[in-house]
Amino acid sequence: MRRILLFPFLLLFIVSCTDDPPAVSTDGTPVYVDMQYFPLVQGSGWQYRVDTTGNGTTRKGVAQIQSAITGTRMVNDIEYAVQVNRVITGTGASDDTLFVRKDAQGVLISSPGLLQLSSISLIPGLPIDDIPTEFLAVPAPGSFQTEWEIFNFEFNQIPLFSVFYRIKGRFRGIESVETDQRTYRDCARVTLTIEAQFPNPDNILVPIRIDESADFYYTRPHGLVVADGSSAVFTLLRGGLPLDLTYGSTRQEVIDFDIPQPR
Repeated sequence: MRRILLFPFLLLFIVSCTDDPPAVSTDGTPVYVDMQYFPLVQGSGWQYRVDTTGNGTTRKGVAQIQSAITGTRMVNDIEYAVQVNRVITGTGASDDTLFVRKDAQGVLISSPGLLQLSSISLIPGLPIDDIPTEFLAVPAPGSFQTEWEIFNFEFNQIPLFSVFYRIKGRFRGIESVETDQRTYRDCARVTLTIEAQFPNPDNILVPIRIDESADFYYTRPHGLVVADGSSAVFTLLRGGLPLDLTYGSTRQEVIDFDIPQPR
């Protein structure tokens, strides 16, 4: 009876000694932790290609943007992650900075230009002191706001002429977006709109009107992968004040990224 029980055991021992262990592959798509639509780990980096369209002509690769989270900074007693963006064109390079943080609302963004805009007036002699120091870029998951006000200024003391400047954000849903490299699925699509009217110094009878928008697509692990729309919105986000009569369009598309995982 002992021989009958011993034989299967010996066979199993011989097989386990002669067979090599199965090969383990580490290739494949990396799995990222949930970064809540904007990675803030120091060292996170993105590269974007910038295309522009104007006068019916599209120009691809007019610039490249290299973005990186470089550290943190206190602004008005609030801690932000610092994102440095290097914009490289055929004529040179320039840097701009974003300040990013998260709270129960979602992803909030500020910038040196936004902090300075409160001292600028749309009309000479008319101070504007209620420009926000930050704005909601992506509402928090699970409690998405449909629409929110970023800035709303109105001045009705000019006879027969209303001056206004309104900036709004709108959550459009979870969608896919195509890039030249791949399809990014389950992106939070956010639209920023600018609506404005103010006097035209060249023709007081024809006011300057702005009605522009741009869409931004964020994935939970990667952050911003595509921004596409009016160049007026991109001017605003870089700290400028859009005041032109017409605008072309800009598309900022991710071409590479490196997202370190938190330890």
